[in-house]
Amino acid sequence: MNKLLIFCLVLFLSACTSHQPVEQSRIGAQGDKFWTLDFFHFYMGKQTHTERFQFTKRRDCFDTLYQMQVDSKKQIFHSGAGICTKLFVEGQKRTSDDVLGYR
Repeated sequence: MNKLLIFCLVLFLSACTSHQPVEQSRIGAQGDKFWTLDFFHFYMGKQTHTERFQFTKRRDCFDTLYQMQVDSKKQIFHSGAGICTKLFVEGQKRTSDDVLGYR
């Protein structure tokens, strides 16, 4: 029983010491520079294809998303949905381009 306990303890300690943290510089500590619009087209409830666009301003991304949804509903049995995303890292400053605001 003692040998099993010692073996588990050694295994645990060796696992903790072998882990090395990932450097932030390799990850890309800047975050995304653009807002990305992923728009999904549907026909009769089934996804047909996806389009991806990039925008510098959040408002432009959401306006385009809304217009694409309206345009896709003009065709019979068609619809569309999308999402605007931007990856922020901790400490990344928000600019005036990142505010949705009003037009």
